[in-house]
Amino acid sequence: GNKNMVSELTELFHSEGIKGFFKGNGANCLKVAPTRGVQFFAFETFKKKLVSWKKASLNLPEDAEMSLSPIERLVAGGFAGMIASSMVYPIEVVKTMLTMYPGKYAGINAAFRGVLNEVGPKGLYAGLAPTLIAMFPYVGVEFMIYETSKIAIETLFQQRAEEAIGKENGSASASANASASAEFALPIIISLGLGAVAGAAAQTSAHPLDVIRKRLQVQGINGNPVLYKTTFDCFAGVAKKEGMGALYKGLGPACVATIPGTGIAYITYEFMKRFLNISSV
Repeated sequence: GNKNMVSELTELFHSEGIKGFFKGNGANCLKVAPTRGVQFFAFETFKKKLVSWKKASLNLPEDAEMSLSPIERLVAGGFAGMIASSMVYPIEVVKTMLTMYPGKYAGINAAFRGVLNEVGPKGLYAGLAPTLIAMFPYVGVEFMIYETSKIAIETLFQQRAEEAIGKENGSASASANASASAEFALPIIISLGLGAVAGAAAQTSAHPLDVIRKRLQVQGINGNPVLYKTTFDCFAGVAKKEGMGALYKGLGPACVATIPGTGIAYITYEFMKRFLNISSV
């Protein structure tokens, strides 16, 4: 009932060994790569579309400077998250089956066929609605916090660099070197930290819907009864029977799992942008 994360991990290690910590990891890796790729691509695309739309609505030329507000970044990130999740959702269901029912399925293909045999094709999309709803704040908040914080820190470093140049060489030299300071690249450790904070905040904001998604996914499988028909029905039922706290069960381990992965994802994102010489708006 009230076991903490350490005791749960200890029990898992005793019952299943090291391999127990990696249940469903193959499916997870298969899911994460395309999900992150589509998220970043869609996010950059939506941002460019938003900037173009703002310029057109204000009758500004295409080469005019235009920035996005934090809310606009949240919206772009939210839609990017929804698109990515809808594309790889069946793999998410398979990952859940492998994690929750160890030993029942021999691997990804067996779990995939098992879901089809037990509940049919619709089983591969069970819980899709709460997932898409959750992805909007989850990915939106993550991108918003990361990019808004990153821009603020870069601006601060650039201003300090320009001030230092101005003091050393005079205002004319400072002006000449302004473009050089604009090329400031965020240190890896800061990108990692910002990504970790953004990931933790995003996980917290969307965790209740993540709980609902998993409850809906396992209905009708492995003898589990079908208790809920819709996302709202499940949300209200869990809150009434188990209390609102049940919607945040597992938040700690989820954040611990999310933080390093999100941080590394943003380091890779920044590295690939520099490597491919891609600019962001």
